[in-house]
Amino acid sequence: MYTKQEYKKDLLFISKVENLVSKKVEYVAYYFGFVSCLLAHVMYLLIFRHYGVRFMAYFNIFSVIFYIAMIGATNKVYNKINLVYASIVEIVVHASLATVCLGWKPDFGMFLLMLIPIGFLMPNKTHKVSVILMLIDLALYGYLRYVYTDGTIILYNLDDNIITTILYFINFTIGSVVLIYITSIYSFLNHYTQCKLRVQNEQLRILATIDPLTKLKNRRAFHDEMKKVCDDSKNTGDSYVLAIGDIDDFKKVNDTYGHDYGDIVLKEVASVIERNMPEFANAARWGGEEFIILFPNCNMKGGAEYIEKIISEIREKKFSKDGTEFGVTMTFGAIEGTSDSNFEKNISQADARLYKGKNNGKNHAEYTD
Repeated sequence: MYTKQEYKKDLLFISKVENLVSKKVEYVAYYFGFVSCLLAHVMYLLIFRHYGVRFMAYFNIFSVIFYIAMIGATNKVYNKINLVYASIVEIVVHASLATVCLGWKPDFGMFLLMLIPIGFLMPNKTHKVSVILMLIDLALYGYLRYVYTDGTIILYNLDDNIITTILYFINFTIGSVVLIYITSIYSFLNHYTQCKLRVQNEQLRILATIDPLTKLKNRRAFHDEMKKVCDDSKNTGDSYVLAIGDIDDFKKVNDTYGHDYGDIVLKEVASVIERNMPEFANAARWGGEEFIILFPNCNMKGGAEYIEKIISEIREKKFSKDGTEFGVTMTFGAIEGTSDSNFEKNISQADARLYKGKNNGKNHAEYTD
């Protein structure tokens, strides 16, 4: 069951994320990724140049220029996913050429496998491009591993096993960091999406149970709450109080001041009811100018105290329209339900007491037949 605490926690998380995920933060995320790639290729350039791997040194000059261009485009390109795809293509080409030049031992081929999940973790509208990249990566990985594992067909033979080992660990570290970075961002955004979905579902549920004008529960939601309280009463033996109230002569308010101002009066009355009832109680707009209140685990004496407070505050409240000041009053009928009560019968009895109050002068509550 989705609790209020979980709902508030999700709302807080969504608020933090939406304050965090701005264009500036998005720019920093892409900027950090491209700068990291740039630094990695500068390091590769220096290593390849030092060990005389000229072809890869020249290619890394291109890579350095490429990532400088990516950094410059980060703040200008709207759909930054295209920049990521361009970077993936560069990495695939770099890994393939490095394997052709140096063989399988430095394991540039691991980048081909590490790129596969990254393609699917990105926020794409379609995974068609990711599937194509996956197939290309797998085909290249299988071909390069088959052809260059034994080290006989390579362009540059590095006899130094130390630099081969160093390159292997550099590649493994870079690939792992990139994968962890992308996965962390995806996990964070996925949690945000799940929170937002839960909150939206809860808000839809609330909208389906709330009267849009007064913000109290609607009749359907109150029926469900009433049934639950009656079932609990049968199990515990506790009594409860049900009260139905009606604004006296409300038709005159609508006829004199208009229906729009009548809605204002309804909202103010609902606010008074909500403000003066205890936390454990439930109130709803029963229909028109009628309201209903349920006090679980309560006897008539306790319920009457809250009802009288509501009647008193409504009686004292003043409204003003076009320089004319007026007030309204409210009449209630209340019934104490027991474990053997039928909730529909209770509603009918409370309604009868309400109309008894109307016939007896209004502006008060009736607690007996």
